[in-house]
Amino acid sequence: MTSGQNTAPAPLLVASVAPRTAGGAPLDLRGLKALAYAAERAGLDALLLGDGTAEAPAAFEGTTAAAALAAATEHIGLLPATPPGDLAPYHLARITASLDHLSHGRAGWCATGTGPGTAAAAEYLHVVKGLWESFDADAFVHDRAGGVYWRLDGLHRLDHTGEHYTVAGPLNVARPPQGHPVTAVTDPALAAGADLLLLETGDPAEAGRIRARVRQDALDAGRDADAVKVAFTLPAGAGADEIAEWCTAQLADGFVVPLTAPDDPFLTTTAEELRRRGLLRAPSTTGTTLRDRLGLAHPAGRPAAAAS
Repeated sequence: MTSGQNTAPAPLLVASVAPRTAGGAPLDLRGLKALAYAAERAGLDALLLGDGTAEAPAAFEGTTAAAALAAATEHIGLLPATPPGDLAPYHLARITASLDHLSHGRAGWCATGTGPGTAAAAEYLHVVKGLWESFDADAFVHDRAGGVYWRLDGLHRLDHTGEHYTVAGPLNVARPPQGHPVTAVTDPALAAGADLLLLETGDPAEAGRIRARVRQDALDAGRDADAVKVAFTLPAGAGADEIAEWCTAQLADGFVVPLTAPDDPFLTTTAEELRRRGLLRAPSTTGTTLRDRLGLAHPAGRPAAAAS
């Protein structure tokens, strides 16, 4: 085992929560909280909360599980996973905005797959982001004496009419604390509209090629190359040496870590070794929002209205 400190940046670590225990039983709320606590103590950045499969469904729908964990955790991010199109974009935007408020800026969502197709999924992401812009950050003034709860000029309709969706808006939830909850995708074809690409591949070389392409696509679109972070699934048996090597080679910005229990070896052994090498930060020193933790900029949003 390599013993020296590593000079590579600390990777992003997203825990993929298995919907079932090692014994095959659905993970109940107590078990889910225990796993979340362990991942948070270890310093992981976010929990990916899926619905499981038809053969092995999770005990809870992802956004419901995220709401429960928002009240039970303090630092770790929460990424419920749902295919684009499973919910109407208005409902998805409202749920995730509410989660961002409940968690004080630790929420996001993961668009798994492309749902009805790549073009429709890309439009879906665009609509959700537009709905998050329904209110200016300073729209709610709570002026009891003046009888003004929120400024009318701080509210904006979306009025989107596209090939796949027609959505008027506005959202009836205040602007999320992060501006936009973090948007993760699993299909590289949707990376242009996302903040985080979670690759199902466990092949580091393939991940490196995809990351290079995604970064160039971001530059071509006028975005910063670091605007989209790329993480790939940590191969079974990979330890601190492999993670350090892949970080140094810049094959990815981070890793998706499958977890099944609070005593998972990654949490009890690998995470401590990564921290000793300077490749894992303490949970309380990585910023207050999920965007802060992941090194993502906060969207500027609409310009604040001038004072009258």
